[in-house]
Amino acid sequence: MVDLDLFSEPDEVEELLRQLEDVSRLSPQEVFSYLIELSEATLSLYIVMRDSLPRSYGRVKFSRFVEKKRKQVENMRHIARELYPGLKTKEVKFSKRFKVETVGDYIKVLRNAINLESISLRAFRYLSESSSEGMLLSDLADEIEGNISELKKELEKAESFERKARFSEFVKELVGGEDGRG
Repeated sequence: MVDLDLFSEPDEVEELLRQLEDVSRLSPQEVFSYLIELSEATLSLYIVMRDSLPRSYGRVKFSRFVEKKRKQVENMRHIARELYPGLKTKEVKFSKRFKVETVGDYIKVLRNAINLESISLRAFRYLSESSSEGMLLSDLADEIEGNISELKKELEKAESFERKARFSEFVKELVGGEDGRG
């Protein structure tokens, strides 16, 4: 499930996600158009994360995600121009108000990014199996699968950090404060 509150136009994103629920009823051109829009939304999410996280971590970690996703979107647009000249897409933006301020926010956004990438992956797999350009689209699906893998590793690290922090707080409560006195 994707948290639509992250978007400045939640109705448009909800419609986009609804359309991609059952790609078999869409033409390959429509699926590709929706995939480009979804990938641009995911890219926007990575940009928000890069700009919201502490500079040292966010700039290093999410600058790579941003560049990788930007190249994927550019590649998708190039393929779309070749396969479907005149393909139209809408711009999907993330809310500028959203900031990653806590580990919980970070985990929430990572989960949303995984969900967005997973939806893209399912649609690309469908297209690669049902299209004459299957090999080309399969390569894009493999790249998205790599994105998901990296995001899941990052999510595991963040969840581990959050568990350790909660456990530390629990121990402090048990012993009556940092110095152990009640």
